[in-house]
Amino acid sequence: MDIGVIILLVCAGILVGVINTFAGGGAALTIAVFTALGMPVNIANGTNRIPVLFQCLTMSATFHKQGYLDYKTGLKLSIPTVVGAIVGAQFASVVSNSLLTILLAIILIILLIVLLFNPEKAMRTSALAPRQPRATDFFLFLLIGLYGGCFHIGVGYFILAVVIMGMGYNLLEANALKGFIVLMYIPFSLTIFFIHGQVEVMYGVVHGIGNIIGSYVAARYARFFGMKFLRLFLITFIVITILDLFAIINIQKFLLNILQ
Repeated sequence: MDIGVIILLVCAGILVGVINTFAGGGAALTIAVFTALGMPVNIANGTNRIPVLFQCLTMSATFHKQGYLDYKTGLKLSIPTVVGAIVGAQFASVVSNSLLTILLAIILIILLIVLLFNPEKAMRTSALAPRQPRATDFFLFLLIGLYGGCFHIGVGYFILAVVIMGMGYNLLEANALKGFIVLMYIPFSLTIFFIHGQVEVMYGVVHGIGNIIGSYVAARYARFFGMKFLRLFLITFIVITILDLFAIINIQKFLLNILQ
């Protein structure tokens, strides 16, 4: 791994850490970078769990220090999420690479549509007082775990939707819960991908260093960030990734020319 690749992975990781700390979808950028560097989609999907793990450790520690993290609720909601994630990761690890590519492209298109409608406005505040999880919430988090274990991209939006619009948490508390719940299920899905030989450890660790920096900065200064630029940047990379997955453009060739 040469210095140009290291710089690319760290810089992309910083941006992904910031994006995922506030909402979700940053994994789309990670997948774009990994596939551009020559990884098959299934290995990029598995390797993505390493920087997510680093990022969520940083998020959870920082939000806990600031008093935003509700551990009790997070642990309760993590149980069905972990169960779903194990099943979802197992499916993703054995499905054919061509089918996974198609499914990933569909997910990215859906995420693109969601981002274009700017979901942050709908989930910025809540007039409800936070409540304890109900049976419906546990079922929803089982489904979230299934999706997160399989793809992870954009899972933050689903978590925020449930805990803000359904359970009444404000945006900062919801983001703290999101990071903690993901932290709980990621080791399980990562283990499954690792068993199937679908993890490039060094790439994941280097990218994860950038995630740690981005997550710390975003969580530390959460009140002062705006998402408009990050949202537009993410939309751009999702479009590029979709075009690359359908072989309309070739990101790998472009990056290799730059790195050389």
